[in-house]
Amino acid sequence: MRISDLIARVVTQWRALVWLGVGVVGVSCIAILVTQLRLDSDVLNILPASFRSVQGLKIYDREFEQTRELTFALVCRPDDVDKLEGFVPVFADKLRQQPWCTRVLAGSPMQTPDGIRDLQSIAVPLLLNLDPPVFRETISILQPEKIRERLQHLHQQIEAGSPRPEFELAFDPLGLIAPALKPFAENTAIEEEPLASPDRTMRVFLAITNQPSISAFACQRLMRQVNAFRATAPEGWDGGPLEVLVTGRSAYVAEISLSMRHDIVATLVGSVLLVGSIFFVGFRRWLPLIGMGFSLLLSCLVALTLGLLIFGRLSMVSVGFCAILVGLGVDFAILTFGRYQQARVDGESHRQGVATSVAKLGRSIFFGALTTAVGFLALILSGSLGFSQLGVLIAIGIFFAGIFMCTILFLFIRERQPPPHHDWVFEMVKKYVRWSVQRPAPMLIFASALLLLLTAIGFSPVPPLHFDASTRSLEPKNSRASLALQEIMHKMPIRWEPVLAIVRASNPQELHDDWQKIAVHWSELRAAGKIKNFSTPAALCLSPKSMQLNREQLSKIDFQTARQTLEETLDAEEFNRDAFTPAFTLLDNLQNLADPNVPLPDWRERLPVSSSWWFLVDRYFAHDPLLTTGFVTTNAPVSTHAQRVELGRELPVAEIPMILSGWSYALADLLPWSHRQLLIISALMAIFDVSLLAILYRDLRLWIIQVITLAFGIGAMIASMKLLGIRLNLLNVLSFRLVLAIGVDYGIYLILVWQKTRDIEHDVAGVVKPVLLAGLTAVAGFGSLVLARNPSLSGLGSACAIGIFWSLLATIFFALPAMAATEPKSLTEDQLEMR
Repeated sequence: MRISDLIARVVTQWRALVWLGVGVVGVSCIAILVTQLRLDSDVLNILPASFRSVQGLKIYDREFEQTRELTFALVCRPDDVDKLEGFVPVFADKLRQQPWCTRVLAGSPMQTPDGIRDLQSIAVPLLLNLDPPVFRETISILQPEKIRERLQHLHQQIEAGSPRPEFELAFDPLGLIAPALKPFAENTAIEEEPLASPDRTMRVFLAITNQPSISAFACQRLMRQVNAFRATAPEGWDGGPLEVLVTGRSAYVAEISLSMRHDIVATLVGSVLLVGSIFFVGFRRWLPLIGMGFSLLLSCLVALTLGLLIFGRLSMVSVGFCAILVGLGVDFAILTFGRYQQARVDGESHRQGVATSVAKLGRSIFFGALTTAVGFLALILSGSLGFSQLGVLIAIGIFFAGIFMCTILFLFIRERQPPPHHDWVFEMVKKYVRWSVQRPAPMLIFASALLLLLTAIGFSPVPPLHFDASTRSLEPKNSRASLALQEIMHKMPIRWEPVLAIVRASNPQELHDDWQKIAVHWSELRAAGKIKNFSTPAALCLSPKSMQLNREQLSKIDFQTARQTLEETLDAEEFNRDAFTPAFTLLDNLQNLADPNVPLPDWRERLPVSSSWWFLVDRYFAHDPLLTTGFVTTNAPVSTHAQRVELGRELPVAEIPMILSGWSYALADLLPWSHRQLLIISALMAIFDVSLLAILYRDLRLWIIQVITLAFGIGAMIASMKLLGIRLNLLNVLSFRLVLAIGVDYGIYLILVWQKTRDIEHDVAGVVKPVLLAGLTAVAGFGSLVLARNPSLSGLGSACAIGIFWSLLATIFFALPAMAATEPKSLTEDQLEMR
């Protein structure tokens, strides 16, 4: 028994058993999805993970404290700038009182008493961390004559009316703190972002939250609290309109994860409505339409379940696979149901019609599903976790859609329902097929001229096809966090994004030595004009070796004499002893450290958790103190791969493992990868297509026609993107291989029928109508992705929709008349009489 006859027998005679199997599969899939479904909202998973620059972004994003940082901004009218200055401390106090907030930075720490006190608290570890020669020179300040000389000199300057000595006496009375902090100041010399706009209409606040993780649900919970705070924060403001903006990683994650639900619903509903409308217009049957939808839903459930079991969690990009699968999987429903209807019109019974439909189109559906699945599986070669998942899910879904449309769909077709008496779509298609077969020249000339012109525009360098490698191409549409960041950047223009240099060491001494070498090397690059500036954590990377040597020097200091000299000088110069309490405390701490049994100090243990200085420290140190990063400001924004190559050659230091990263740096690093995706991988897909076609057709003329059709489709697609101003980006370059994989199917359906037909109108028109409807549904499926807020998903959808549209037109209006011209077939006498 043929497979087609077996399928027809099962779906017509064993319907209850088939429904039982469908129920078991559906319930099992739903149970697995409900209990195990996890969504990944990390935008970095869209980028290829094999690049070190992308790995660096992930390390910095996940391991450093800045991931829990939110940036708030108050924006007022120019007339209210004075009122804004008075409201700043009120807003800062409200922010500190929030239960989700652990630290707030509202101004420079050096401008607050707490900030100065915190800096004094870490002076001793940093003093011990100085190079031994520098430490010996610095500690010599504790000689009695130098103590007297310093205090007398400062006293004279105060009497002369200078304000600076008073600050020195309050901050560093002995002159030890400034030398200890000098390396810290030098190595963090990179310009800090301002906290007030030049026109004073914006004030920025940085806040660290206490959220346990940066998962989607944790960020959603946090942002609900933050938005509630934003609603009440302006209370007490007596000026004009006051806008409270917020941005940061948590804000982005919350919006992206929430937009995923919108994308799933909007794209799926949009795709179903468009595809369903096209199906109903073509066949005017409700029950088969419901069956098609049910089969596609089951295909989505099976694909989601298997994808979840394979990957463990599904990324935000993969949520668009349902809309794509609806647009592609319906092709099989249109083909099988269209052929079934044609068999019923020819007088066959319900069971015979099912068998005929599967027998006639099963081979075409198999190879159509194969090329489409291979095209999407090729997304694995992108190296992007998000797009790899998308490719695997659709490949699985297409496979099961092909099976279900040849089996389950027929459960929704009533045996006694007669075929339609008048099918206006089919009648129009028959007229076109009859005309194009008898007189192929007019349509062939017109279609060739149009497609050739578009292909020439597409592959010519003028006008250019622009490539967008900026971070904007990856930002969510209408994201409040993105809009807030853009407003802050507009009001407070700062330097371009620095390059990150991530260094991990196995022990504190290795970390100290590595950063000392890096700082020296980068100083040479700055002196040579190869970089603008840099900032490193070198001064905060403690050296146990230097600290131990310096502690031995402390044992040679007579702290009792130094203390006595300080007391006598204070009395002689009539200073208030209470104001010099920090100086006596510093002497006691140094004397205590002279004891070798006392543990070496660590600045982390001395810096209060609430200190504003942590905002600076956390830029350099991850949760693991041996994982650090430095920053390099380049002479110009990094936007080309040549700049990345030069930086990758100049910045590293021999024998020190270093990962260079940063958004701009990573995107510049990905440019060759993106071009390779566009050229090499698309070329491999094209080679696969033409090889498969050669095996299928075994006819040089038909093979050439199909290859030219594919070239016309891609050329017209590129031309349309140029003329419509659609830019390529790092991700929608993947659309070319998908168009090649999907567009070739229409030619396969048409040419396989053409090779075997003896009744042109009956067979060719019978496949052209489903091909037309299938192409329109694929365009609708991808076009519905434009509704997605995720820019990578919407960009991929618009590019694929354009490409599939031109592939469909090229197949119907070029390939068909070209076959009629090169391999003429006559109409039957009955068909000629009907003309």
